[in-house]
Amino acid sequence: MSTESENKSLRSGLSRMRILIPSLLGIGVIFYLFFDDFKEVGDLQWSWKSVVAILVAATLVIIRELAYTVRIKTLAMGKLSWRSSLNSVLLWEFASSITPTVVGGSAFAILILKREGLSVGRSIATVLVTAVMDELFYVIAVPLVVIFVGIDAFFPDFTGVQTLFYSGYILTCVISVIILSALFVSPVKTRSVVMRIFKLPLLNKLHSRVELWTSDWVFASDILKGAPKRVWIISGGATIVSWSARFLTLNAVLYAFLDIVPNGDVIARQLAMWIVLLLSPTPGASGIAEGAMPLFIEPLVCLGTFGIVVLLWRFLTYFIYLIIGAVILPGWLARSADKK
Repeated sequence: MSTESENKSLRSGLSRMRILIPSLLGIGVIFYLFFDDFKEVGDLQWSWKSVVAILVAATLVIIRELAYTVRIKTLAMGKLSWRSSLNSVLLWEFASSITPTVVGGSAFAILILKREGLSVGRSIATVLVTAVMDELFYVIAVPLVVIFVGIDAFFPDFTGVQTLFYSGYILTCVISVIILSALFVSPVKTRSVVMRIFKLPLLNKLHSRVELWTSDWVFASDILKGAPKRVWIISGGATIVSWSARFLTLNAVLYAFLDIVPNGDVIARQLAMWIVLLLSPTPGASGIAEGAMPLFIEPLVCLGTFGIVVLLWRFLTYFIYLIIGAVILPGWLARSADKK
């Protein structure tokens, strides 16, 4: 991809205007579902415990992004600075927030990493490694939580969730195996399969470009396979920290309004809800997440004004990335263009 077309793709794909639709969807659903709740916000008994709990939730968000930054920096093996790693993480979050969840922001992540100085092949390999680490966290976390709280804790009292969850979990396991095989077991054979696909009539125009990309990919895969153990220990540990912080954020928000929170059950419900959100056709699951969260979580707690919980949770796990992305994007585009 030429610099000009790359710039055009990033500017159009990460446009500030694309923030409007998910913002309106998310906030609209919150106020539609919880309009009466917000009338009673003034009746909430705020205390120092509430302030501390919200600060803890905000700190967990910071921990999550710092852990992601450590992971990208580690996997880049000296090719990215700390600033470049942080920029990549925040813009990746921004891209994921304005693209349909079922599609994800991986395509933009590759362009972002490439623009920060990685080769296309290394960018692809890095995105795939982070993807498989995320998938493996989920694959391992589910049975661990089942041991502590039981499988029934995952499901709210409405039909279809169990089938969706089991299907999604099996699919996640399959995807993890495929990515591991493609990146670490047989990258050359994977490249051969991809090249055959791009010889098809509708795709053959991209054949030469994909040939270069997959060549870099195989090279980067060799580098990753030869990476020191500390790379995998640090990046794996950062993945555990980042995802644990993500799921614990809601628990912290709930502590702002409750003295007792069923932590294990709340985490189990979030793991089940995650499958539903992954299938969302809306940007960043906007509208879907705001409607699904109370269905999964509200039956576990006794709280009259659940709307404020949904609003705080979505702000800390979603809307904040729309704001950060809109702020840093113009300056980043200018700075990263100077590197090229």
